[in-house]
Amino acid sequence: MEIKRTMSDDYEDIASVFSYEMFDRQMNSFISMWNMLTDAWDDYGTQELTFDILSLSLKAARLCLMADEDMARQNQDLKRSRRLKNMEYAATLEKMVTERITPLVQDAIRRVRSEGQFEGHKWKRTTTTILSMLPKLDGIANNEEYKFTSFSSEVAMMEGLLNKKYKPTKYPGMPSEERLWNLLLLFMRTTYLMMHFYRAENLCGVSLSNEEAGLIFEASIQQYIDSPKGREDIDLYFATLKYDNDGCELTVSQLKEARRKLREAVPQSLQLVFLSHAGNLEAMAQDFIAKGGCKEEDYDPFVSAVAKWFIIDQQIRSIEHPEVCVTAIYNQVFHKTVNGRLVDMERLRHCIGEMAKAITKKSHWFCLWCVLRHHNLIADISHEHFAQQMMHPEWFGHLPADKHFSGDTLREYSGYFTLYDYAAWDNSAFLDYRNLNGKKKWSEKLCDKLLRKCLEMEDLYVKV
Repeated sequence: MEIKRTMSDDYEDIASVFSYEMFDRQMNSFISMWNMLTDAWDDYGTQELTFDILSLSLKAARLCLMADEDMARQNQDLKRSRRLKNMEYAATLEKMVTERITPLVQDAIRRVRSEGQFEGHKWKRTTTTILSMLPKLDGIANNEEYKFTSFSSEVAMMEGLLNKKYKPTKYPGMPSEERLWNLLLLFMRTTYLMMHFYRAENLCGVSLSNEEAGLIFEASIQQYIDSPKGREDIDLYFATLKYDNDGCELTVSQLKEARRKLREAVPQSLQLVFLSHAGNLEAMAQDFIAKGGCKEEDYDPFVSAVAKWFIIDQQIRSIEHPEVCVTAIYNQVFHKTVNGRLVDMERLRHCIGEMAKAITKKSHWFCLWCVLRHHNLIADISHEHFAQQMMHPEWFGHLPADKHFSGDTLREYSGYFTLYDYAAWDNSAFLDYRNLNGKKKWSEKLCDKLLRKCLEMEDLYVKV
């Protein structure tokens, strides 16, 4: 069952256009259109039925891409608290699928099997492909437990065979096989969305370990520091400190006083979290989760204060311990500071070199990239820039030719793995997504293989 990323130029890169306002608007219109389709089902003509099923199926395909972006954001940003919305969508879709959509699909399947008709429209031909598919739908007809993975893989395989043999005609209407197939695709995609909201409700932000929560919170801070808004806020803050000090650099005691005063910038609802755990991101993140998050307008001031705390702490450390200053080395993709500490690029290069010894094929660079991203070291997420730096003479340009790679080596997996932190990869979820997107050339155990390689490189990683 293919959800093609080229279905619309406006949606080739969902991440770049995604917003929750748009996602909610699209979900609400999708639910309304489904209700309209089921309400008017018995009154449709051939062309109307074809057009509405196809257009709704394409909308569902776009929403499936948005759902994966939604899951990635909820897994990677403590600011996002969509639990109530997830519960609302999951309950609404389950009611629709159970009470309205499944009976409609069951009836369509029964009629095709017994009468050779699809909602009163006779088939122009009978295909062995779709007839061999119908027995697999008996579980749905008998109200058995819905097994998404096995069913979706069969649908993807059959759709491929059907599309090779039959194409929509230039005459009014469409072959009944195509029309029924689009209904099955729509059913599958709707069920995928229902599963997404249940999964998001059960997983996002609930079962994070201390380390995972700390890494997510650290990434939020780093993202704020690198954003135009964050850079302007931080630059203005330190320029003001220097101005108030008659244009002179602050001493250690003055920096410590400025750090103490940061509590005044923290919203009241988060002051206890900030004061109790300043300097400890893991504990701060867990306390934040336990508190149930915060109002959206309180989050950015909180992150801003934490970011400034760590920058001041770094400045104090560099004054008191000048020996920690690091050697400059060519860098265009890594953060210069992580968790308030300067990144020693020489040490990082040595660490990556140890990880690179585990690379036996070019695709393993993707695993190395995922581990570095997991530790919030990647500032520039451009695949080309990462490849260029790794293959730079100052880094690993000396490696044998069979280990050289390009941005395309990493981009192949974009959207299927890189949306999520590798620690959250799940082979069954990957197979569902693989089937939805028609990536049949990828092996059944690709996720497990890449995950094992990531874990192997994680063991070789030394914090820098």
